[in-house]
Amino acid sequence: MPPPLHLPDHFETELNAYIQDQIEELVQNLFELVSIPSISKLPEHAEDCQRVLEAVAKMAAKFGFSYKITQTQGLPVFTAWLEQNPEAPWITIYNHMDVQPADEPQWESSPFEPLLKDERIYGRGSTDDKGPALTTLYAIAFLKEKGYPLPNIQLIYETEEENGSKHFGQFLDKMQTELKTPRSILVSDTIFEGDHPALTYRLRGLLQAEAELISGSQDQHSGMVGGVVENPLNLLVKALATCVDESGTVTIPDVTAPVLNAEEQAALEKTAAVFNLERLHLDTHGSRFYTEDTREIIERIWCRPTFEIHGFEGIQTTPGMIKSALPYHVKAKLTLRLMAEQDPNQVLKALEKHLQASHPDIQVHDRGQLRGCKSDLDSPAMQTAAAACEFGFGKSPLIVGSGGSIGALPEFQRIFPNSPLVLIAQSLMSDHYHGPNENFRMSQIRNGIRTMAAYLYGLGAGSE
Repeated sequence: MPPPLHLPDHFETELNAYIQDQIEELVQNLFELVSIPSISKLPEHAEDCQRVLEAVAKMAAKFGFSYKITQTQGLPVFTAWLEQNPEAPWITIYNHMDVQPADEPQWESSPFEPLLKDERIYGRGSTDDKGPALTTLYAIAFLKEKGYPLPNIQLIYETEEENGSKHFGQFLDKMQTELKTPRSILVSDTIFEGDHPALTYRLRGLLQAEAELISGSQDQHSGMVGGVVENPLNLLVKALATCVDESGTVTIPDVTAPVLNAEEQAALEKTAAVFNLERLHLDTHGSRFYTEDTREIIERIWCRPTFEIHGFEGIQTTPGMIKSALPYHVKAKLTLRLMAEQDPNQVLKALEKHLQASHPDIQVHDRGQLRGCKSDLDSPAMQTAAAACEFGFGKSPLIVGSGGSIGALPEFQRIFPNSPLVLIAQSLMSDHYHGPNENFRMSQIRNGIRTMAAYLYGLGAGSE
């Protein structure tokens, strides 16, 4: 159980009344943001990424924030500041205002014409990540309006998260003299564990690579010289097969899972006890699993590296046709999910060394990397977050890991190494992150405001 938050006697009554009074305005604001198709992966929507930041800037300014929109070599970033007390600490709140494409035919309504139906707001970006950004903004507005203790707030909203946050590090470097060093960094871009609130303490990193093998300068005829000349595709496939065993475990030397401490082991066991394996089978649409053991499944997702082959260049792809040519030049498209404890550059070297043990001419090329990240479970901010979740969502949160990545977070840790990350989930798996009919429940909006208000109050009161 987290330590209790010492909230004032009338705090909850005032907060619930505020939510009731402001919920219609919040929904209208969310509708405005969702209606802007800020799709960062599509260049034709670059202006929409600027527009969505201008729209949210007006909302933040109404609550007393000063702000700046910074251009990068990619898409812009919004920064805003609210200083209540020069003696109080600063905290940074990170969200993103860009969204995934929404061209799936399964949409039952227009993805950029938001719809409130059955206590859910439907539309691309409603839950990822525009809705959670607004719940936090309204929590700040409540504390400010009622005169409750509040840390100084620095908002950072980017518009490239869905495209890998490629220029976020550049933004932080450019703005380093203007940014406040935060005591902690709040992120609300994660998902509940089933119906349990969740604090995410660990995210995997990502290494994208290509493995290449060339033999000669043109394709050869398998009837004329097959069995004489090397087939690079055969040899590359053979080498790649040595990177992972039949259980799905990575077998590249020096690319191993970290040893979990007792606190992490306890968090894993607690999640395994409530994990819905049947739900995971439904969500993965009949895919076969390497294991049916729930504890091992969670450990694999949270804190084991992976090696995956996603495709090849230089191969035949015409359906129903087999040409007897031997390819002379092939590439494999690979990803490795990595732990916070692993350096992607070192893993890249280990991968190439391992593949070259099978064939010395295999070359491995870096096609993009992202470090994993890990939060301090014992930080005061994490303890406050756990208590705030219990107040806001009515349940003690699970401490969880995530198999995915958020590109901005390792950049935050690079610039602010002493500022712990706090990842508070507001969204549900049933909200259809990245899928058709994305939605954000009204109950999650209300409880999200409650949770964030309690969390920020706890940080503000603790600094007095």
